[in-house]
Amino acid sequence: MTIETLEGKIWPEPEFESSLVLTAHALRKKPIDELTPSDLRVAFNEDIGAEFLKERVLEVLGTEPAIGDLIEGDLILAVMRSKQFRTDAEFRKKIIEKADETLTEELDPQTRDEIENLKAA
Repeated sequence: MTIETLEGKIWPEPEFESSLVLTAHALRKKPIDELTPSDLRVAFNEDIGAEFLKERVLEVLGTEPAIGDLIEGDLILAVMRSKQFRTDAEFRKKIIEKADETLTEELDPQTRDEIENLKAA
């Protein structure tokens, strides 16, 4: 299963070939079970099929809650900033549980503060 197959929409070829545009198009075609933490971060940051990725992101965060590509904890931060986090109460509850696990990890103070602020929002 891919985001494209679940949405039933195939995006046209990109007209603008920035790294982000090319990545977004590629994410839609990649099997969901093969999406990396970095892929998931981009998908949640850009709201690319994020509604279909909730279980996958919970699976990834379940094994390593503070996982990050750019910085430790960047995946959980992307999810906590997302529309899915704000609009789906059950998903929000599960992510807050993962955020609490993340806070037991060694994170830089700014990331720790942002997680706490997003939990309270």
